[in-house]
Amino acid sequence: MSRNIVLALDVGGTFIKTCVLEDGLPLQGSEMEFPALADRDRETILDHFISIFQAQYDLYQHQRRDAVTDCLYHIGMAFPGPFDYRQGICLIQGLGKFEAIYGLNLLHAFRERWPAGSSGKAGPLPDMDIRFENDARLFALGVSAEFPRARFIALTLGTGLGSAFIDSSRIMESGPGIPPNGWLYDQPYLDGRADDLFSRRGILKLAREAGILETATDVKELAHEARQGNASARGVFAEFGARLGELLQPYVDGYRPDFIMLGGQISKSHDLFGPALLNRLQSSSSPALTVRTAEHVLAYTFRGIARMFSEV
Repeated sequence: MSRNIVLALDVGGTFIKTCVLEDGLPLQGSEMEFPALADRDRETILDHFISIFQAQYDLYQHQRRDAVTDCLYHIGMAFPGPFDYRQGICLIQGLGKFEAIYGLNLLHAFRERWPAGSSGKAGPLPDMDIRFENDARLFALGVSAEFPRARFIALTLGTGLGSAFIDSSRIMESGPGIPPNGWLYDQPYLDGRADDLFSRRGILKLAREAGILETATDVKELAHEARQGNASARGVFAEFGARLGELLQPYVDGYRPDFIMLGGQISKSHDLFGPALLNRLQSSSSPALTVRTAEHVLAYTFRGIARMFSEV
């Protein structure tokens, strides 16, 4: 029986995190981190990706010397948006990262470099199925492995707001209570977009309005102040939670999830904003709704990448 080998990459603006999964399980010693080189020219970025593919392929070949002929190899990439995930076209522009590959079909570009890499430094790679997907969706897909029959909303709270709607391990893009593509980041809220308000920028804006930003330069420091008893800092997180509940209310009412799963750096402050969030949601038509948090978001994302290539 053939083994499914997935070279998984979680691509960020600063780092590319990667591991190899064999039949859905991480290969010991394969988790690595590389600089993203997201501000470099096109050739450098493409060659960098190829070198990472090659490094992980060589690692697997070294550890599984018996696996050369009975493996199906895949490459799965969690990529930030905007991005045409079906076509493999990067559409990031004006964000100071991956500008050089804007509009480029990465699927075709990688295959053109397959034989030896444009630099000639890489060795041969086998023909691999390559797929791309949004990082929040892959996080949610990884979570669904633990809750295969559940209906839930997954949010990633960090530099931006990521979201995915999952039903029985399937990514839902439309239906009652689901915004287009399951994406909440561009939904209007107050005087802006949800992405501006339910992110690091949004919390710091609340702190600035509360007049406490000078004593807490980032979310981590602000959370520390709140846990030390700073009433203003605690108020910032309570307001953040209440507003997040208000944003989610119509989607929860329409989608009727079993629970909400939170990931991302800001979710580490769930003890500060979670009660206000849950109070806002449970006070309406969802008294049994629960909110969960995920500590190992990257592990879930890698697991979700592997699940792109399996029947779920």
